[in-house]
Amino acid sequence: MEIKKRKEWEKRSKQNRIIDLAEELFNENGYEATTLDIIAKKAGYSKRNLYQYFVDKNDIFNAVTLKALNRLNQELMAICQKNISGLSKIVSISNTFFTFFMSHRKSFDNIIFFDITYDDKTKTEISEEEAQGTFGAEAETIHQQNLELLLQSIVLGVEDGSIISKFTPKQLQLIIWGQNMGIIHSISRRYDDLESEYKCTPQQVFENYLRMINNCLQCDISSSPKVNI
Repeated sequence: MEIKKRKEWEKRSKQNRIIDLAEELFNENGYEATTLDIIAKKAGYSKRNLYQYFVDKNDIFNAVTLKALNRLNQELMAICQKNISGLSKIVSISNTFFTFFMSHRKSFDNIIFFDITYDDKTKTEISEEEAQGTFGAEAETIHQQNLELLLQSIVLGVEDGSIISKFTPKQLQLIIWGQNMGIIHSISRRYDDLESEYKCTPQQVFENYLRMINNCLQCDISSSPKVNI
């Protein structure tokens, strides 16, 4: 039993080292430009050695994303444990997304890429059985937990009266999550040009966005005039 535990510990230690090195490469070069050969060379392994620890390059990327999602999850959990209104939690959750992005820009870009591509990759590149054994399944679980924390805060806000809306909590979850990811992605794409082209800083953009979210959740915008689409 002790030998088995030691081997598992050694495997996990080597996996974590590869994940840390791969994170540097993905953050520096992006997903497409980071190949298994490059990762193997950085780690001092052959490409065949990597298959002892990961299914493929996408599995390594998912492991890197899982690491970032776990960090974000810990910060969101701390917010949800505070004794504050549901609306305050939603604003804090949204702000945490932004501060996480500012501290870990490339990691947040990886999360967005994972959010966009995970379902397609599991359906087209590997079988359902294989998917359950990869880091992608673990990352998706944490990703869904983060979504659930937002939903719980919305439900609390409706119950404590800090949120006024005829939208269901699930509908608000979809809207707010999409807005959070979208505004941060937009800031990321234009990060170097915000001050010169838009005359504002990333912080100013997000502060104004938070004001908009805060105001919208305190009035029933579902009763506004219908927009033809």
